[in-house]
Amino acid sequence: MEQLIKLKVKEESSTGEQAKRIVDSFIMSCIELNSKILEPMVNEDQLFDDKDKYRFLAFLKAQFDSARKKGLKKMVVKNGYCELCLRGCSTYEFYGTKSTPRFAYLIEIVNGEVKNIFNCNASSGWGQI
Repeated sequence: MEQLIKLKVKEESSTGEQAKRIVDSFIMSCIELNSKILEPMVNEDQLFDDKDKYRFLAFLKAQFDSARKKGLKKMVVKNGYCELCLRGCSTYEFYGTKSTPRFAYLIEIVNGEVKNIFNCNASSGWGQI
């Protein structure tokens, strides 16, 4: 089973316009298979599930490199929902050439604040129940 990775940002850096920029940059990073898009949006002192910014970016890069090795150049994003841990919460599913997602993420936003971004291994695109 794949490792669950969470992106947790500090409260003061994850609200308002900065929250929108983080979410938009994260999604674009996944679409373009380029972790460098997200890098400037995240402060050095932001923690990703008690992991520093660069360890999380390295995880993304490895995920994106794996997709590129399969011949993918760009992903298509579709909305889904979690069917396990946070049942019913919206997810972003990223598709290559197959009818199932290559990877999916749940972006948890509460009162305009980005709380978490994490890999969802039970998003609806995989048809798991």
